Amino acid sequence: RLKGIVVRGTRRTPLADPGGVLELARELSDRSMGSATEKYRELGTVANVLVFNRLGMLPTRNFQAGTFEGAEALSAEALHALKGKVRKHCAACTIGCEHVFRSKGGRSVRLEYEGVFALGPLLGIDDREDVLEAAALCDELGLDVISAGGTLAFAMECQQRGLLPDAPAFGDGAGARALLRRIATRADDLGDLLAEGSREAARRIGAGSETFACHVKGLELPGYEPRALQAMGLGLAVGARGADHNRSGAYEVDFRGEGDRLTAHEAKGPAAAATEDKAALMDSLILCKFLRGIFDDLEAESASMLAAVTGWDVDGAELRRTAQR
Repeated sequence: RLKGIVVRGTRRTPLADPGGVLELARELSDRSMGSATEKYRELGTVANVLVFNRLGMLPTRNFQAGTFEGAEALSAEALHALKGKVRKHCAACTIGCEHVFRSKGGRSVRLEYEGVFALGPLLGIDDREDVLEAAALCDELGLDVISAGGTLAFAMECQQRGLLPDAPAFGDGAGARALLRRIATRADDLGDLLAEGSREAARRIGAGSETFACHVKGLELPGYEPRALQAMGLGLAVGARGADHNRSGAYEVDFRGEGDRLTAHEAKGPAAAATEDKAALMDSLILCKFLRGIFDDLEAESASMLAAVTGWDVDGAELRRTAQR
């Protein structure tokens, strides 16, 4: 029943080239202020809501549709009109992508695109306050917003099909929040069932519900409509730990316009794999993925950074092979 092991040290780690590291850090800081990161600074990831809706790839009502009629009310522009909003940063970060909003109830809510999608359009909910309160509740209860929203959406479709009459209907914000509490506390049979996630719940319910439990390897899908982003769909389908949009950046292939994003093509396989390798490299170097657009040659520049920190004699080709492995 071990949950984790924490190791804490007191010694500083020496740098192979302190001056070089400082210079690289300054250069990264300057480059991070450019157009590649502008949307994250100004609006945060919630800026995706209207763009995705316009392109028909905003998952709605448990992926029954790719557009949501209430998207405007949940847009970054609408959220930024609220009073009391603030922007926060990771330590020494120049971007400040974390946008915190205040609900009418006085809660300060950290809200990203994934939280808006999963607790709004995916559930058929267009009320900003419902979404803000549900996001705050997930933080309070320690629930992941994507898996919580995906499981709620599955339950709502079960209700729609007459399989779970006690579940809330699509669009029921108050019912969604009440069910979140029941899930977190396993307060009753329905809460206990859904606490297992959509894959296990579908297995127990049966009656064909497995066909609309949207997950990969038991992990609920993030806020990208894979039928409208075929490279992303491939990336999620082969994801080592399931539907994880942080391990696979295959949506970059679709957004770059490398072929029709609405159709599958054999060339998308290597392109999707390359985004996984890039994600593995950036994660290993502890680089923010929002910096991915500022590099001319990620592998070569990463080798320079790693050499400055560790003194290792590495080059871009070696890091590319390491990321693939």
